[in-house]
Amino acid sequence: MRHGIWAVLDCDPTTDRGTIRRAYAARLKAMDVDADPDGFEALRDARDAALARAADPVAIEPVAADELPLPPVEAEPEPQDDAVAEAMNAHFHALETLLFPGHDAPPTPGELAEIDRHGRALLADPRLEQVDFAAGAERWFAETLAASIPRSDPLLEPAAATFGWIDRRNDYALSADAQAIVERIGATRLVALLDDPQHRLHRPWRELNRSGDRRTPFWNPKGPRREVLALIRDRFPVVESWLDPARVADVDAPNPKAGVQTWLVIFAIVTVLRIALSGSGTPDTTPSAPAAPPRIAYVADPNQIARQLTDLDLGQVAQRNPDLAAAIRSTTAAINRDGDDTRARQMIGDLSRTRLSHGLAGADDGLLRDIARFEIDVKQDFAAGNPIDCRDFTFLSDNPMLFRATRERQRALIDRVILMSDGSSLGRGNRFTIPGSIIDDLLRRTRLPERRLRDALSGKGSHEDVCRVGIAIRQSALAQGRAGMTLLRDMQPKVVGGEGARE
Repeated sequence: MRHGIWAVLDCDPTTDRGTIRRAYAARLKAMDVDADPDGFEALRDARDAALARAADPVAIEPVAADELPLPPVEAEPEPQDDAVAEAMNAHFHALETLLFPGHDAPPTPGELAEIDRHGRALLADPRLEQVDFAAGAERWFAETLAASIPRSDPLLEPAAATFGWIDRRNDYALSADAQAIVERIGATRLVALLDDPQHRLHRPWRELNRSGDRRTPFWNPKGPRREVLALIRDRFPVVESWLDPARVADVDAPNPKAGVQTWLVIFAIVTVLRIALSGSGTPDTTPSAPAAPPRIAYVADPNQIARQLTDLDLGQVAQRNPDLAAAIRSTTAAINRDGDDTRARQMIGDLSRTRLSHGLAGADDGLLRDIARFEIDVKQDFAAGNPIDCRDFTFLSDNPMLFRATRERQRALIDRVILMSDGSSLGRGNRFTIPGSIIDDLLRRTRLPERRLRDALSGKGSHEDVCRVGIAIRQSALAQGRAGMTLLRDMQPKVVGGEGARE
């Protein structure tokens, strides 16, 4: 039989803080707080007492709710500290009431705004500068926010930023509640990307996510929807539970060999072809030799190629980089001699890749710094939920998960690099040294053991380590002045005969 605080919480005596929180949440949901304020106060006191006892496993004896120990007599606090504590206490109780309202109805926009306001006020509590207070507050936020998802969604990212949960997501000491919050953050970020109408997977995502009439258009291939499902299952499986199960099952079902719609399409095509070939609607039985299709030659426009490479017309390119303009004219002439569109695309692609390599080798300091800042920003966005993309990303990467604004920023950098290119030969070396001062800075920034740091620099470490070091080495290079600038330049392709050749 349960006694004291455990009877109030309706759970067996335990030192598991998560169990205590869940029991409290279950009792709170079943309680009418407005009709029974005394019961709510007793429930809250029982929870606080149980959590206090969880910190001391020896003191697990059941205690009646009315026998809770009185707080020790303390010196009278300073008026300012007392005012802060009183204000934070008001935010605390208001937030708990909003997160555990006693019903399962979804939160209103007004409630979400209040949750955000009270939560951010608590996260700004000056007492978080105290180590002991911060440790207790971190536990409370992790347990409370994880237990109240999705009502706590507005506070997940602010809390994770305050306590560094995303950076510590691979730390074995990070609590399961904090890990669940980090996973939720990554899932909601993925959904935000797919909700962007400019994203290439937006339409198949909406098709999987929409409710109501399940009829699909006549022509609705499953390939894009299967790509969305594969992305979700690989990165954030929890998102699949937010989709319409019937639509997911439809995508997972094997394609029929030939449905009624397919046969109707085939029949219509055959009928139209027969009528068209007959000339008058009557089948023509006179055989005739098929006419050879005319060959359509591809005609290249140098202005179009210039705009494709630099977003400028050929005249503007010639003013800024005569060598590049000459290369564009030469490529145009070669394409027009051949006239094959496939070969044309290949030649334009070759010109673009060559000029990008040469442009990086000759880029000025300002451009290299802008590229490093761009790579840091994108890698940090990927780091929270996709360390593989974070590891692999460079500013030339064609990653489908980039926002439209990020792609425009990337395109502008590519244009600048191509405009700085010339026809110099490139070296083949790909090794360079990192100064000891930067190694020391990397150890401080990443907090990795030296062995793991060196493995990550060689690309041999875990995805997370390589991602973290990739961000840190760019941050360190930007902060290290001339030595850092030398490192940024050494990380680019090297012009034969240029300064600072790689070792």
